[in-house]
Amino acid sequence: MKDVVKTANNAPQGGRPRRRRRNMSLYYLMLFVIGIVIFLILARTVFFNIEEYDVSGNSIYTADQILSAGGLREGRNMYGINLDRTAERIKNSLIYIDDVKLRRKLPNRFIVEVTEARAYACCQYEDSRYAIITKSGRYLEVEQLGARAGLILVTGMELKDVALDKEFQSADETKKTILFELLDSISEICDGKITSIDMTDRTNIMMVYDGRIDIDFGSSLDYEYKLRYITALIENNLEPEAEGTVIYHSSAAGASFIRKEDMELTEQERLAALEAEKNKAEEGDPPEGEGGEEE
Repeated sequence: MKDVVKTANNAPQGGRPRRRRRNMSLYYLMLFVIGIVIFLILARTVFFNIEEYDVSGNSIYTADQILSAGGLREGRNMYGINLDRTAERIKNSLIYIDDVKLRRKLPNRFIVEVTEARAYACCQYEDSRYAIITKSGRYLEVEQLGARAGLILVTGMELKDVALDKEFQSADETKKTILFELLDSISEICDGKITSIDMTDRTNIMMVYDGRIDIDFGSSLDYEYKLRYITALIENNLEPEAEGTVIYHSSAAGASFIRKEDMELTEQERLAALEAEKNKAEEGDPPEGEGGEEE
């Protein structure tokens, strides 16, 4: 009788259970994906329907006007609303709204926070027309026939395509950049004090402080430092009702103030007074609250 030789079985042990476990994993994964899809569909159709709107920051427009402009109504599904597009729609429809923030608050509240536009400056264009703008340059009103009291009067900007639905543009885009940098700094440093800005020559900007002091500002170089320096000079070194002209020289020489009565002197006398003021500034200290070298 021949010996029976048994050969080793190289087939993997338990191969069928492993395939079964793999199939079960795929099955559970499919169930999970289907569950997510069903939840998302329900979230946009059945769940999270808006029952209450919370509108804040508005005084010019009513809550109903704001919601209507954004197509917002009770019963809408909050996840069916595109926040960015809706905010832009509200801003474009309601001129005096400068910014809109929208938030969902589960399970059924929708938050609308608006920032209303503030008229900040009045820009002259086409010789005799005026446009009301915000600090960021948004047009609020155009085709005005006169400057509006209480706003900064801006001249020399060479505006183009002035319209409520247009972007603020100048034939000289550098002037535009300089103007809005100045408006930001004025808002921070001396809000309500600058009454006019002449941008005709952007290398020699002229301003008026409180309707009584002309400022020979020069170029926009180091504009923030210069504005702080000149404001400190006027508020700390001059009489409250002083009238005249401030001429900024440099960080080293400071600025000179020529009184209104001195401006009526002869040209030679005026130059001598200016030189004396400049020498005094070079020898003295900076105005109170300012110091150090200009950066």
